[in-house]
Amino acid sequence: MLLCFTTASFAEEKTFLIKFSHVVAEDTPKGQGALLFKQKVEERLAGRVQVVEHSQRTALGTVEGLGDLSHAHVTFSRDGRYAYVFGRDGGLTKVDLLTRRIDRRIIQAGNSIGGSISQDGRLIVAQNYEPGGIKAFDADTLELLAEVPAEYAPGKFSRVVGLADIPGQRFVYALFDANEIRVTDFTDPRKPVTTRYPAGKQPYDGLVTPDGRWFLAGLFGEDGISLLDLWQPEAGSRKVLAGYGRGEEKLPVFKMPHLRGWSMAAGQAWLP
Repeated sequence: MLLCFTTASFAEEKTFLIKFSHVVAEDTPKGQGALLFKQKVEERLAGRVQVVEHSQRTALGTVEGLGDLSHAHVTFSRDGRYAYVFGRDGGLTKVDLLTRRIDRRIIQAGNSIGGSISQDGRLIVAQNYEPGGIKAFDADTLELLAEVPAEYAPGKFSRVVGLADIPGQRFVYALFDANEIRVTDFTDPRKPVTTRYPAGKQPYDGLVTPDGRWFLAGLFGEDGISLLDLWQPEAGSRKVLAGYGRGEEKLPVFKMPHLRGWSMAAGQAWLP
């Protein structure tokens, strides 16, 4: 079976061909898997999400018109009623999960890969590739409150990754192209204050520990992880696990892992 689909990325149309070998019939396990994959691809390309009630495993409804979901991210309001969907096309959609309808939708960037909600639930912050930076919105109306460009040199803007909310109306994130970690304080949403910290080479993703103290930024350009103590940020970031791959043959990266697929147990952090 061959599955061919088209999607838009960086304003450029690309076609991907995925081959499922030796699928002899649709009613076989591999055939059913191929059909399910096809269904999920079509749902993502169609800009559609499904609302599911997990207790009874019941599909409650489908919401369409969400744009390019090929690299989508969802965060939820603090009361659980609304889902904020960040699309790769820069779309930000507020979905009412009770009515299964779009409450509000805007196009806030050219290329976006996610976002987060402030701990008081009043702000939605998007992290963007193009234009590089973050934007803060009113969680109720999606009104733009502030824009913080990720400029690291005159006219040069970095892609933003690893955005996370932390106490005190602050957000921490990494700048892939600038080799930096930044913390932006939105105590006054219309006048944010940003502090910059040098990091290792090409931080590609980040996460915050459950106690809100440590921000870890995985490094793509070198072996190691940049670690920032959010309780004592004035000390700056430091590298941990430096050179853990030293002496081993470097292999090509076909799919960049995401640190958000992590876990903590018995005082240890397990990273992909």
